[in-house]
Amino acid sequence: MKIVRTALLGGLAAWVLLGSANGESRLISRYYRDEPTRSVVIDAPRLEGRLEGDTLHLTEAEVIRMALVNNLDINVERHASLSRAWDVTLNEAFYDPKAVFGFNWDRQVNPTISILQGGASVTDVLTNYTLGYQQAFSTGTSFEISFLGNRNRTTNFFTSLIPAIRTEFSVLLRQDLLRGFGKAAAEYEIEISRNNEDITAEDFRERVTDIIVQVQDRYWELDYAVNDLEVRQKALEYAETVLEHNQARFEVGTASRLEVVEAEAEFAARREELIRAQFTYRRVQDALVQMISDFEDPWRFKGEIVPVVDFDVSDSAEEPFEKLMELAGELRPEIQREDLNIANFMVGLEQSRDQLRPTLQLIAGYQWFGLGGNEIVRDYSDGDFFNAPIIDIIPGGLGDAMSQMLGGSFGGYVVGLNLQLPIKNVEARAVNAKAQINLRRAEMSKQSIRQKVGLEVRDALTQVQMNQARLEASQATVRAEFERLQGEEARFEVGMGTTRLLIESQRDLLTAKSVEVRARTELIKSHALLDRAVGRTFRKHNIRLNDALKTNVHDPVARNGFGRP
Repeated sequence: MKIVRTALLGGLAAWVLLGSANGESRLISRYYRDEPTRSVVIDAPRLEGRLEGDTLHLTEAEVIRMALVNNLDINVERHASLSRAWDVTLNEAFYDPKAVFGFNWDRQVNPTISILQGGASVTDVLTNYTLGYQQAFSTGTSFEISFLGNRNRTTNFFTSLIPAIRTEFSVLLRQDLLRGFGKAAAEYEIEISRNNEDITAEDFRERVTDIIVQVQDRYWELDYAVNDLEVRQKALEYAETVLEHNQARFEVGTASRLEVVEAEAEFAARREELIRAQFTYRRVQDALVQMISDFEDPWRFKGEIVPVVDFDVSDSAEEPFEKLMELAGELRPEIQREDLNIANFMVGLEQSRDQLRPTLQLIAGYQWFGLGGNEIVRDYSDGDFFNAPIIDIIPGGLGDAMSQMLGGSFGGYVVGLNLQLPIKNVEARAVNAKAQINLRRAEMSKQSIRQKVGLEVRDALTQVQMNQARLEASQATVRAEFERLQGEEARFEVGMGTTRLLIESQRDLLTAKSVEVRARTELIKSHALLDRAVGRTFRKHNIRLNDALKTNVHDPVARNGFGRP
């Protein structure tokens, strides 16, 4: 008893001490403390660009980099990938080894109906110990090692060993021969969970692509607002020049009061347009700041943003639809995701075929036994078997039992086959039928997605072509209106023109210029939409999916050797 108790206490102490590090028992803490996990943390807003006074000059590439780091929606999406990674670990846990410890103490006092039962009453004190190890493998194999020990103290006078200490050590191997042979059920789930991890990454790519396109839209709208401000400012300067000229002419009597009033009304209208353009710029900048920072109040952002145009619309060559669709098949997240879904359904079909088979399990093992204890020697020479005197006690105990067990003198073999044969196998057949249908459905779903992608690509390509033509037309209009304005200004200077015609000519030129700026902005935005339709937004801006997923992700200090890093 002392040896067993010492061994148990020593094992427990070793378990605690071996797991202790940095003042913490890791082997124990894993059972009651939260598992350390990776977390997404925005340390500080990342600022790109060139700051000059209160003006921050930003390129399109810089605002996209800021969005990748600071955008809250993107950082929210990163958590999905962190969570999905644990699904793989969860399924891999099927192969985790298990240690089994057991202890049982039982005391019984039983009445007897015959002296042959070993006394008028028999008291038994039975103590059982169990120590085991179990592990499953991907080949459909399971392995068990167990050590059993019991100590029995009894008042039965027929017993020669008191206490009797029995030990048993067994090794047992189980192998599936039909269902699960060569590939355990958990392997299918692990494969599916890994595909699901890739699906989550494609979901992230799709969501981030949408946000990048929104950032591009806000960025180029801001560029339009800046250019529109310049146009409105120029319009106000034109109106102010005409007003001052008419006021001077009125004072010398060469212009009527009506011409002055017309110039004043035009000046007021253009001043109102400038004020509206200023507020539009502010609103667009606030929307952009919200997408490239984590500020609750966009006015906390330092400086006024001025886009640095690095996109040359003259280089926008037309690409053939067939080439774009080929790229879309390789890059669009929706198509990649559907390919992974098809792979999952194929795994499910393979698993269902495995489940159609009967269960046939081979069991094989070997056992060793030992027995020890104080051997009581009685003198039965006088023929008294019930009250024979004790003439000697030969000391013994756990050491004897262990020696016999390890010596291999006493042992046995275990060999067996277990067969489970479902008579109708209805459940497995139904699962198999559903797996076939799901696979065919996924394959047709991919065709549907490709059709929708094709429509998006064609529409985006049409938008590019239309906006290119719109820009060319607006540029021609600007040239024509500029020449008209020059003519009206010359006529006005020599007294042949009127204030109304000059104002109308100025207004028409500014309107044409505004249309040109809008057409240029829409052309640039349509290229961004074409990139999204093809699925090359990441490639176009040199964004690597793995790097984007890892941005702002912080690892815990210690992983304790468990889980996924």
